[in-house]
Amino acid sequence: MQTHGRLCCLTLFSIAFWFAPGLSAATLDASHLPVVKGATFEVVLAKPDDSAVRYEKPLPLEKLPFQYRNDKYNSVGTAFAIGKNRFVTAFHVVLDGIGGRVGPPLLRDANGKVFAIDKVVGFSLSQDFVVFTVIDAPDVKPLAVDRGSHVNEAVYAVGNALGTGVVIRDGLYTSDTPEDENGKWKWIRFSAAASPGNSGGPLLDKDAKVIGVVLRKSPNENLNFALPIGMVLDAPAKASDSERRVSGRAMFMDAVQDGVFRVHVDLPLAFGEFAKVYQSQANAFFDAQWKELLAKEDANLFPKGDGSKKILAVSAPLDPYPTALRRGANNEWTYWTPQHGKSPLPGNGFVDAGALGKIAFLHLRKPDDLPLAKLYSDAGGLVDLIFKAMTFTRDVGDEKVRMTSLGPPITDVVFVDRWHRRWQHREFPVPAVDAVLEVYSLPVPDGYIVLLSTSSSRSRYSDGIQTETLTGLVSTSYDGSFAAWKEFLQQGDWVPADLAAAKVDIEYGKRFSIAPAGFSLTYGADLQPIDANGELAVSYGYLGRDGNATLGIAGVSAQPDMDKYTAIRINRHPKPFADSPRDFLSDWKDMVSRAHPEDGQPYKDSGMIWAGTTLGPPGADANVLYTLFYGSDANPSEAVTKQRLAAAVKGAAVHEH
Repeated sequence: MQTHGRLCCLTLFSIAFWFAPGLSAATLDASHLPVVKGATFEVVLAKPDDSAVRYEKPLPLEKLPFQYRNDKYNSVGTAFAIGKNRFVTAFHVVLDGIGGRVGPPLLRDANGKVFAIDKVVGFSLSQDFVVFTVIDAPDVKPLAVDRGSHVNEAVYAVGNALGTGVVIRDGLYTSDTPEDENGKWKWIRFSAAASPGNSGGPLLDKDAKVIGVVLRKSPNENLNFALPIGMVLDAPAKASDSERRVSGRAMFMDAVQDGVFRVHVDLPLAFGEFAKVYQSQANAFFDAQWKELLAKEDANLFPKGDGSKKILAVSAPLDPYPTALRRGANNEWTYWTPQHGKSPLPGNGFVDAGALGKIAFLHLRKPDDLPLAKLYSDAGGLVDLIFKAMTFTRDVGDEKVRMTSLGPPITDVVFVDRWHRRWQHREFPVPAVDAVLEVYSLPVPDGYIVLLSTSSSRSRYSDGIQTETLTGLVSTSYDGSFAAWKEFLQQGDWVPADLAAAKVDIEYGKRFSIAPAGFSLTYGADLQPIDANGELAVSYGYLGRDGNATLGIAGVSAQPDMDKYTAIRINRHPKPFADSPRDFLSDWKDMVSRAHPEDGQPYKDSGMIWAGTTLGPPGADANVLYTLFYGSDANPSEAVTKQRLAAAVKGAAVHEH
C-alpha cells in the first residue's frame, strides 16, 4: 500500500472523496479523536529535484490538485506514537527512503511540521515493521496498546490519505490468519477499508487502543492485514535478526533461484547507518543468490552444454541491430531479437528500437554532422537524441507531456563486459518518481548500441547486475560508412581490441583491406569504388566449442555505396556437430564440395546477381570454412560476375581451419 506520489489527478480526487465520509461513518467515540489525530503522522519523502528535465511545453500543473502540486513532499505511508519519542510504521514504507535519490523518510504532523528520523530501535524484515525515534520529537500523547484478542469486534483503521489528514474507517476483526511462509505467527484480518497511505498506520479497538499495525491490502476483497502490536512490543531491543523468503528469476533463461534473505542489525542505530547496513546486506544477498543461480545452471550456461550447439554451429548474423542469446525451457540457446522499427533523426540519423521484456534494445545512428567524439563524451546529449526519435512522456493530470531532455547523468562510468567490450553506463533521474533511467551504450562506427530500462531505487542494484550479465549475451555487427569507420578507428579504447588489431585500411580511390585473426580481404578500386560513401559491416559471432567460446569477428560485407546492394561478403561457417539438424550437415557438405551456391556460378536472388565459392582448400577434416560471395544489383553479365568474384578471391586469405 505505497503511493510513491505517483497517483494522477483523478485518483487523488477520488481518494479524497472516498475517505472524507470516513470520520462521520466511524463509530469511534469522538472523545478519542484528538489523541488519535495527535499521535498519527504522515510518512513523507522529499520530491525529487527535476530542475534539469526539459519538456516540449510548460507542464500544466494546474491540472494537479492544489495540495499535491504545492507540496514539497510525497506521501508514502503512516506512522504513530506508542511511547515518548517512540514511533512505529511499516518497514516497506521507510524502505522507499533507502538507497534512493531523495533522501531519508520524514514524519509530518497535522500542522505540516516535519521531523527527521533519528535512531532505529526496533525492526523486523519478516514482520515488516520498524520502531524509531525522531530528532526534536513532538510532545504528543502516545496511543495506548491492547494485546488482547478482539475477533468479531469492531476495529478502526487509521491512516493519512496522501496528506488529507487522519482518516478513520470502521470494520470488523474477522480472523487470525497464519502468515504465508511458515505459520510462525498470525495476521489480524479485518474488513475496515485500507487504501494507499494506510501502510504503517494503527488498527484500533473500540477504546482507541492499538491492536495492530496496518501492513497489507487484500488485492481482491476488503479483508486486509495487520501485524499484532504485541509482536512490535516484544521485538529485541539490542539486535534484530529477521528473514524473508525471496525468489529471483533470470531475464535471459528459464531459471529460478529461491533463497532466504537474513538481516542482522545491531540496535539502536542511527537511521543513516541502518540504511547502509540494510542496503549492504541486501546487495550481498542478491550477489550470492545470483552467483548461486549461475553456478547451479553452469553446465547449461552458454557456451556449455548441448543446448549451446545450435549457436556454435551457425554463421553469425550480419545485422547492425543488436540481438541477445536466450535459453528456452528445453535448455537450447537461440538468438533473441525483438520486433523493432526505425524513427528518424536529423542528418540521416535514426533510432531503431524494440524491447525484450523490460529492456529496450536500440541501434542509434548519429546525425551526419555530429562528431563521434562529441557523441561519446556527451552523456546528456545521447538521451536527448533518443528523446527526439522516441516518445517519453510525463503524466500530468489527464495529459502526457513529452520530455526532451533529462539533463546530465547522476552516474557515468565504464562497464567492461565478459568479452572486454567497453560500455558506457549512465543513470539519469526520472522526473516525479524515485527512479532512474539506466543506459548501457556500446560505441559502434555509426553511433551506439543501447540497452535502456527504468529501475526503481529498490531494484536498481539487482537490475544492474542482470543487465550487465545480459551484455555478455548481446552481439551486433559493427556497421557504418567508410567515412564513419575512419572516424571510429580514431576513438581509442572505444574500439574493440580485435577490431583495432584487424588493420582496417581504407584509402579512397585506391585500396581497402581488413585482416582479422581468421581471414583477410584486400581489393582495389578497380573491383568496386572506394570512397566515403562506401559501407563496411563487420559481423561478430561466437567462435569455438566444447564449452569454450569467445565473441569474435566472423565475417565482413564491403559495399561501394550505402544506398545500393553491390557487395563483397566473407562469412565464417563452423563445422556442425554430428547431431546438428540435417540442413546444417547438408550445407556443410555443399561448402566442402563447392556445390551450389559455392560453385562459382552466377545466380539471381532477390533482384541481385550473386556468385560465391568456398575459400582455401576445404579439407574433410576442417573445423571451420569461409565462403566469399560477390553480388551486384547492377545486373552484370555472368562473365563480369565471375571475373569480379575471381578478383575478390585473389585478395582473400584464410588463416583458420
